[in-house]
Amino acid sequence: MNILVEPLYIGLIQTLISFVFISGLIFCGKIINTKIFKDYNYLFFNLLISVIFFSQIIKIFSYLGLFKEINLIFSLIIFCTGIYNLKFFYNFINKNRFYIPKNFFEILVIFSLFLFLIVSIAPPTMADALDYHYGFSLYLLNFNEVPSPYLWIHGATAGNGEFINSLALYLGTDNFGTLLQLFSLICFLLFLRKKIINKKKFLFLCIFIISSPTLLQLISGPKFLLFPQIITATVLLIILEKKKIEITDFVFAGILLMGAAQFKLSFLLSGSIIGTFLFLKSFMNNKIKVVCFSIFLFIIFFIPTSIWNYNQLDNFIFQNIFTTMPIEAIESLQDYRENFNYIYPFNLILPNAIGSISSILGFQFLILFLIFKNKKEINILLLITILTISLHYFLSMNEARIYYEFILWLAIGIYFIDDNKINYNFFSKIITIQLFAVLCMTLYFAAISFPAIFSIEYRDKFMTKNSFGYNAVKWVNKTVPENAKIISGLRSHALFQNEVVPADWLSYGISKSELSGFSNIVLKKKINYIVFRENWQHIPQMKDCIGNKYSESPEFVTNSRNPFNRGSKYKVLIFEFNSNNIKNCVK
Repeated sequence: MNILVEPLYIGLIQTLISFVFISGLIFCGKIINTKIFKDYNYLFFNLLISVIFFSQIIKIFSYLGLFKEINLIFSLIIFCTGIYNLKFFYNFINKNRFYIPKNFFEILVIFSLFLFLIVSIAPPTMADALDYHYGFSLYLLNFNEVPSPYLWIHGATAGNGEFINSLALYLGTDNFGTLLQLFSLICFLLFLRKKIINKKKFLFLCIFIISSPTLLQLISGPKFLLFPQIITATVLLIILEKKKIEITDFVFAGILLMGAAQFKLSFLLSGSIIGTFLFLKSFMNNKIKVVCFSIFLFIIFFIPTSIWNYNQLDNFIFQNIFTTMPIEAIESLQDYRENFNYIYPFNLILPNAIGSISSILGFQFLILFLIFKNKKEINILLLITILTISLHYFLSMNEARIYYEFILWLAIGIYFIDDNKINYNFFSKIITIQLFAVLCMTLYFAAISFPAIFSIEYRDKFMTKNSFGYNAVKWVNKTVPENAKIISGLRSHALFQNEVVPADWLSYGISKSELSGFSNIVLKKKINYIVFRENWQHIPQMKDCIGNKYSESPEFVTNSRNPFNRGSKYKVLIFEFNSNNIKNCVK
């Protein structure tokens, strides 16, 4: 059974389960911070430390072959403590129930966050989400093991977010990852509200953060990008605000930074720059302890993955300390660029077409040139930002959703502005123009998503029209025999009900010698069917293994929640497959 295709509960019940799960994580984080990091015993920090702690422990136990046991224990503990901790939220709501916002910008921010909430709990639609973000977690649940890197190239990019999301999927909810990240953003804003006395300044900061069109991408799928971005921004705030970094501050910030790097490899870049600054600022006060804890945290967060990678790969090289992706795939991802009509950095702020608006950062960061002053904290922040952007340019993907991290960093710079003469209302009005554009898109997505939260039948209709590859895979699920084992040239691997081997190892021009691991996986699993779109580019490559045509689909239309990105039509073909000849096919 696949809960993405055949959900156990309607979306509203799933949302309640996800919220209880988040409540449990906060309570567990409170226990950790009460015992170890007393200065950080605050709801926001409790959530961050708990997610990092549980996700890393789950990953380590999964490497040891104990996923089934740790999944059962942790999911029940977190859910039960979440029910107990609901009293905290009841008291919080009861305390603030008579507050009615009257400020226009405050109403706008609250309304925006409400629409984001609707979008975040909607059924999944994104291609990446239906590929490895859900696919990796479901593989853990179905086979109780971490997938081999030779099974799935994109599966190798999965991080701690996919590990902790497996607990929520086990409980029957698929919107935990998106809801957690939006909840983290709200907690981040509430945390800053406690620190910013000037309400106009705080509302300007909120509008600055939520007016980026790419935020829609970040809160509408389980891709764990927003959560670690919030973490790095939080660590920057801790470092810049404190005159002296004590050893407890160093360890807490170090856990957050190294934890962020476990969610996506690109956070090694921002983590290395911020981490170096953290190390240097802490080193003069506690030389030995800082060095010892740095080594200890590196061992806890990076050595388990390194050992796993070493045991999995035939040829282990330096980059495999962090990832098992072949160099050809890494280079392909680095070259990938949204809004390709424009050169960098204009591709970050100018869309190719109307359908690409949610893939840009927006223009709000330009306003900071008018209000940033010559201040030590702001200068350091700008230096760290410029250095990190330079690393990203050469080593990472140059996309708006990746660069949204720097929007959050610049928002931290707004916090350090102490010029009371700045007219924050004026600048809020300017950015509101962009926010209204974001709200129009969000309102549309929320409107089409809302009914799917209350009905499994409407959820199916919603995914039929909006979820990438849903129709095609659903047809395959109904068509292939029950015992079929499939090589898939389609993208939405998380939707398959049969055992599937993604064909992405064939997509990057990888040499035959390096494809032996993939061939062995196909042979070991005794794959007997292959599924692909007509005119699939790898048909000639696999022709010696492809047998008789089993079935041909009706014509499908490419699905997308964005109405401007629909339209292209395609058919899907199913052929019998001779896995015994795979060594002669992969070349």
